[in-house]
Amino acid sequence: MALNWISEDAYLSKWIGFTNQKLYQVRLLLEQRERLDGPEALLDGLEQGAQYLLYDAYVSYLNELAEMANYRQPVATLEDLLAHTPLVTGEMKEIQFLRADSFSWLTAMLKAVAEQAQPTSSRTIEVDTFDPFGDAASLNSITLLQDNASPASKWLSQLSDLIDAQRENRQES
Repeated sequence: MALNWISEDAYLSKWIGFTNQKLYQVRLLLEQRERLDGPEALLDGLEQGAQYLLYDAYVSYLNELAEMANYRQPVATLEDLLAHTPLVTGEMKEIQFLRADSFSWLTAMLKAVAEQAQPTSSRTIEVDTFDPFGDAASLNSITLLQDNASPASKWLSQLSDLIDAQRENRQES
């Protein structure tokens, strides 16, 4: 009977490598998006793909933290992590603080990923326009356009900075 035994360092480094791989893949997609002047659907696909990979990196990092706290089962959410780990670390508390702030970059990133799983339609608003030369106001329809800036680029930077700072603090301890 063979045992599937993996040392703690090997298991933890597996999560570290996986997190780093996902962050690298996000960078590649975003670089590709920046270089392209292609159809909007392609640019949207690259952005959404980057956001999903950011989410994967976030979940992988949660698993890094679980391993540090001696919890050897996969976690899928921060709530899972906090419920199952025997020790809540400062790193977990920092993420919990960001998650609790409805205006934080982490909350915005997680909300955007969740919204991608839902169908959307272009938003249209109606406005009254005053025509000084006519008898009545007319209604016009305005389609709101999305900003072309990549939120995933900003979130990649913030998630990478958070992970790097927390890893560095652990090494100094």
